[in-house]
Amino acid sequence: MSEQNDKRLHDWVRQSLAAHQPAYIPADWERLKRQRQRRRRWRGALWISVGIVLIGMLGWLWRQTRTGRRVPSALTTVQPTELPPTESPEPRPTIRPKTPAPTAAVSRVSRSRAAVLPSPQVDPFLLRYPTESIPALRIPTALPTALTERIHQGQPVAISPEETAIIRQVKTGDFGSDSTAYRVLDRNLRQWPAAVIVCDMTTSMYPYTTQLLTWFRKNTAAIAPQGFVFFTDCDSLGQQTRPGGLPGRMYVSRDVRPANTLPLLLEAARNTVNNKDDAENTVEALIRAQTEFPQARHLILVADNLSQVKDMPLLNRLTKPVHVVLCGTTGSDTARAYQPDYYQLAEQTHGSIHTLEDDLNPATVSPTQTVRVGTRYYRYSPRRKQFKLTPYDHRPRRFLKFVWL
Repeated sequence: MSEQNDKRLHDWVRQSLAAHQPAYIPADWERLKRQRQRRRRWRGALWISVGIVLIGMLGWLWRQTRTGRRVPSALTTVQPTELPPTESPEPRPTIRPKTPAPTAAVSRVSRSRAAVLPSPQVDPFLLRYPTESIPALRIPTALPTALTERIHQGQPVAISPEETAIIRQVKTGDFGSDSTAYRVLDRNLRQWPAAVIVCDMTTSMYPYTTQLLTWFRKNTAAIAPQGFVFFTDCDSLGQQTRPGGLPGRMYVSRDVRPANTLPLLLEAARNTVNNKDDAENTVEALIRAQTEFPQARHLILVADNLSQVKDMPLLNRLTKPVHVVLCGTTGSDTARAYQPDYYQLAEQTHGSIHTLEDDLNPATVSPTQTVRVGTRYYRYSPRRKQFKLTPYDHRPRRFLKFVWL
């Protein structure tokens, strides 16, 4: 049996394949490209989904590890160091001539006792206000700008409970759990030379104003501002400002020493009794500050985050950068981190915004910027150009450019 010879068949197949030319159909090629693109997208989406699940699991594990070790959201107020009780029964300190102490008495003092002895330098504030109950105090008037202000003369007046509380806060440093004004000065005042502090002196702002004087009491060697301007949204007659009425009364002090500034602060507190409006005459106070202090380079505004600004049309008259220290929260409107007026004020004057822990420059806000206001945290939304409330009780962080944990 002979093997069949297939050479002729193979040659015919080769010739047929070489001569075959398949028809070119562009629609089929486009359909194939679309199928390949869909497959690539599905594979990419699958990998992204797996990554999100893994990140979510890691974030959940991380939060579980933090349970039970969470730091309270309220900040501890900076408390002054208490002086050891003196042996003298007299309530007021008395200045006595210095006499050399016997050598034997010095030898009996232990090293630990000598380490806690107070400095012999006496605080001028304590000399002027040695006790918390002061029966009467002569208050100097603010700089007069109109005939109605010249009517106000310094008169001996009784100290109200609110004024006693202000003196106590400045003296002890016990101004509550929110130390925004104190901490902002501590972080930034050295970066603002030749500054003027413009402070809202309405009732809700007492604790933040006393923080300023407390800070200057504890930092006597720091760079001092050129002065203070206190405003209350009330005119020289003690009535709330209104369109077409008298301008708001300003209290200007070029002496930043707390012992000399406190009387003016107390007079400003008396002038805010009839202030019932939430919006404040903030821009008017800033204009007064740059008029009274033409050499100033910065304006530091200590503002109530709960109040809006009633005189925003005057904003174009400001020529100096305004650094807004936002005190408190926006109240029941928790969706906003701050009042839009303050952001516009800082942005238009090339200034900045400052809260308890954060310093923001409106010109350079990044998409990953977060800010703490009260006990809530907000993140910046580039699309809305504002800060958006987050559901976290800690400062969130951004992963993969779109996941916040």
